[in-house]
Amino acid sequence: MANVRVRGIIATAVSKILFDHSYTIVQASKPIQERLCIGFNTSPAEVTVKDADNDEILVIGFPEPARHVYELLVETLEDVFTWRSRLGLWSIVSGIITENNDRVCRVKLPLGLEGELFNCKKRPGEKIILAVARPPVKPGEKIRLTTNIRIIGKYVALIHGVPKLTASEHIRDKARRDYLLALAASKVYGKGVGVHLRSSSMYASDEDITREIDELLEKLNKILHMEPPKEPTIIYPGEYLGLIGLTSTAKERLDEIRNQVVPTITGHHSLKSTHDQSLSELVDYTEYLVQKQVFTRENASRSIRDYILEKNKEARIGITHIKPTGEKLHLTPGTLHKIKTGRDGTIIIIKRTMRSNGVYDGLNIEKKPGDIDYMFIKTGEWWISHNYYRGEEWLGTYVNINTPPEILPREIKYHDLAIDVAITKTKIQTIDEEELEQLVEQGIIPEKLARKAQEIARKISENPENHIYNPNT
Repeated sequence: MANVRVRGIIATAVSKILFDHSYTIVQASKPIQERLCIGFNTSPAEVTVKDADNDEILVIGFPEPARHVYELLVETLEDVFTWRSRLGLWSIVSGIITENNDRVCRVKLPLGLEGELFNCKKRPGEKIILAVARPPVKPGEKIRLTTNIRIIGKYVALIHGVPKLTASEHIRDKARRDYLLALAASKVYGKGVGVHLRSSSMYASDEDITREIDELLEKLNKILHMEPPKEPTIIYPGEYLGLIGLTSTAKERLDEIRNQVVPTITGHHSLKSTHDQSLSELVDYTEYLVQKQVFTRENASRSIRDYILEKNKEARIGITHIKPTGEKLHLTPGTLHKIKTGRDGTIIIIKRTMRSNGVYDGLNIEKKPGDIDYMFIKTGEWWISHNYYRGEEWLGTYVNINTPPEILPREIKYHDLAIDVAITKTKIQTIDEEELEQLVEQGIIPEKLARKAQEIARKISENPENHIYNPNT
């Protein structure tokens, strides 16, 4: 199994998943070493797993091991969005210039893809060898190409055409960094090649680094002297790059796995992902009390949730709608109109006042400033209903199918599952089923998650009255 380095708030849970599947965790932090009872392994990482943003995990590394790590995490976490690049980061490809518009060339690439090369002096029809500087991971992203190709090793990367010496920010020992840079410089001086020291190089021997530079130089020279193939081709795979979109239920799965190693409240990864320092410290303190058996895990989790709900009574609440493309939409904020807690969960009503003219999506009803949307949310449920009123008149209800919303300080956040149900005075309609199927075909939404969304939509269509909110009752 591969050597994997794990960083970020997901480090304990992800390290546990990988460790249980016989992966070697390298360069682990002291808390991870203690929690998993492992030593500090200085071997170079073949795969790195880390937070990409508040709601995503990035997997990057050598193609085959990184793909296996990515697939294991997706299989384990289940309810996730998946975005993978078909071309590796810094992959080297041959392409054909199809257009040159003001020194921006469009390039025909392998796999039926097209990229952009800036400051391009080539003419249409010319063949060229390039590197993928920015691969497309999410839908709609463009491929950025460069003539400065690079070859990546375990300790260093060589960059042709950029004869600079750089080092990873994680090599914090200045004396060690300067020594390694001088060593690298002695191997590439006068060759028109730059060297980037990867973080693993801080633990490498001189022999390891010089041998790898020699090997990479040989690979690089072969590519530089080859004739571009007749058709677009992948010459060198670069690094695998994949993102995993973490829904609320995937974060809860991470909570459960982390709890096998160290006391962890339900909501740990959700609350930590806000990067609110005071909230993070509150979570740490609460889990400390659980460890000391002052509270049970269940009581502590419920207390944190109740505390957030209480604080939200005084706040304006933002609505973050995460689309399967990864785009985050911030809906018009609202205020907490009503809250009711029972045995089967908590009902939250957020009141939003419309500010502009338009048309309500899916309902085909005119929207006017001053209209009210009563957002009906039930914790743990896979939907949120938007109930539109103009004065006392009910205009219609739009039920968004989504993962159970995360209730955060001053924010409600959820992942949209494409399919929805529109309810008006004259009809009930399920919409965007084709979009959901396309997302499954593209590999963004897993089949199991899509079928769950369809089943929820079907049940809502059969019992619409359970999802309509009337503020007058």
